[in-house]
Amino acid sequence: MSPHPKEPAAGAQSLLLLDHRGAELDPLRVRLQDRGWRVQFSRAPEHSASLLDESPNAAAVIAPLTLSPETSEWRLLLPRLSPHRGTPWLLLPWPDARPSRFSELAVDPASLADWLPHPFEPAEAEARIHQLIRMAARREEQESQRAALLDQLIADHKTGLANDRHFRARLEEEFARSERHGAPLSLLLLDVDNFKTINDTANYDFGDTVLRAVAGVIQQSIRNIDLAARIGGDEFGILMPNTNLEESVGVATRILESTSGLFVKEEDFTTEVRASIGSASFDGRGLSAASQLFLRANEALKAAKAGGKNRVSFFDPLQRSASKATPSFD
Repeated sequence: MSPHPKEPAAGAQSLLLLDHRGAELDPLRVRLQDRGWRVQFSRAPEHSASLLDESPNAAAVIAPLTLSPETSEWRLLLPRLSPHRGTPWLLLPWPDARPSRFSELAVDPASLADWLPHPFEPAEAEARIHQLIRMAARREEQESQRAALLDQLIADHKTGLANDRHFRARLEEEFARSERHGAPLSLLLLDVDNFKTINDTANYDFGDTVLRAVAGVIQQSIRNIDLAARIGGDEFGILMPNTNLEESVGVATRILESTSGLFVKEEDFTTEVRASIGSASFDGRGLSAASQLFLRANEALKAAKAGGKNRVSFFDPLQRSASKATPSFD
């Protein structure tokens, strides 16, 4: 290695040099290190697997013992390489290896993989590695753009929660899953009390601030596996898989306690937030459609409103059409 290395070449990063057959790779290693690459070296498949696990952001150059995907060498390596993970890789087969064998290893067209015939120039190997890294960066950027677009399609622009379309699609999915497995599923519907008065007294921008405050309380009160959405002007839905009726009422009560006494202030406007919540649950039996679960939760919400607002009501499946209300949080 040169005593005064050059600055890393554009796109240079950590590189794993996995030389299982004892190839003459010293010229390649010296070139890469001299040009600023952080090179780690391995001669055993087990050690190579460990390096791949420990260095998820590295690229890999592999001189294998075999090109058969069924060997223990490749059973260790392939699950740790693109496309199974984000590690791009360059293959350096021996002189008489058939190029067609490479396609058996990189069978997935999404693989960020390439190969060089023997003999190869270290400069060409480095160029191929850079190309793979650039492809990986472009793919990551495309995935990020797709994720951002998907967020726009499924997110409510005022609160950042899911929107109504996405919520109803997930409701159908979770209802079908509950129907198949008998796992409990609960649905909460929350309505901000007197929201029209807030908009009429203040303005719509202040109303949006209130909606975001309520959304924040909801997000802090539910689990990662739950889904919260704004499904109407001032109405929110909360979908809770693997949650029975009693548990859902507990979550609803926690949300109501958090909103009770919540004051939203913005310039000349201040309001105390109140909400009503209806809950309904499904255990895989007794209902034939997700819309029926939604109607039950909506019936419970109406009972909470009719009972004086600022309270939780739930649909009682034993009474079929009746709801029971908890005391208000006044």
